[in-house]
Amino acid sequence: MMNKKRKNTGLGRGISALIPDMEEPEVNSDFFFCNVDQLSPNRYQPRTRFSEEELERLTQSIAEQGVLQPLLARKMDGAYELIAGERRLRSAKAAGLSQVPVIILDLTDEQVLEVSIIENIQRENLNVLEEAEAYFRLIDEFGYTQEKVAEKIGKNRSTIANLLRLRSLPEEIKESLIAETISMGHARALLGAGSVENQLYLFKQVVEHHLSVRETERLVNQAKKQPQKIEKKMTADEKQFLEETSSQISSRINSPVFIKKSGGRGRIEIKFSSGSEFNRLVELLSRIS
Repeated sequence: MMNKKRKNTGLGRGISALIPDMEEPEVNSDFFFCNVDQLSPNRYQPRTRFSEEELERLTQSIAEQGVLQPLLARKMDGAYELIAGERRLRSAKAAGLSQVPVIILDLTDEQVLEVSIIENIQRENLNVLEEAEAYFRLIDEFGYTQEKVAEKIGKNRSTIANLLRLRSLPEEIKESLIAETISMGHARALLGAGSVENQLYLFKQVVEHHLSVRETERLVNQAKKQPQKIEKKMTADEKQFLEETSSQISSRINSPVFIKKSGGRGRIEIKFSSGSEFNRLVELLSRIS
């Protein structure tokens, strides 16, 4: 580890600017060169997908010029946990660097998640589902309301609500949204189709016929008037039973539950969005005898 190099980088003030009502964090405004193997990934990193092409370009730049902007980290268990700069760290390792410049901040878990979300949103690094999951973590893990999330992020509450609703879409539709096969407008329209079966049925029509958002909205509205054409394999009583059962199980385990049934076969899905939520579910289910 090398001696400190430079003072008054201004990055400490940048964090408080990102989150106006956050108390000024304790920050060492000097940076130091930290061994890359002492830095662990940000456990609250909302970004789950990194473009290989972008990483290759950044790796080439770092190989030629070094890491020009210090990474942000906090002390954690005798080492350091990233707050911001995962792309730079990955590219620095790929470029063969053994050390990177780091500024240490003293932030809580909640503040780390806030900073991670805001930094990525300002750089437009997140896809809509990563953004939705990040907002859900603020609500689920730190007790935020949608109003508080909207205030922190600087968006309308309705925008936050619409993004959160995307989490309930079937995985096939989510993947298509990430791949930009469909737009968020398509996804929002498909949410109005009701059941997972309806959503998937109409989604396939949208993709197959390259429907616009306006055409998708009309298709969904038409399907609502003629639901039997989509759900002809399931009676109204069966549908109601599955929805009520899903709701009852969801309430008992405090996690979204979806029951999919076709004839005498089907599956039960339990959704989780974080490691802590997964561990809680595993512990809960393991106690069932």
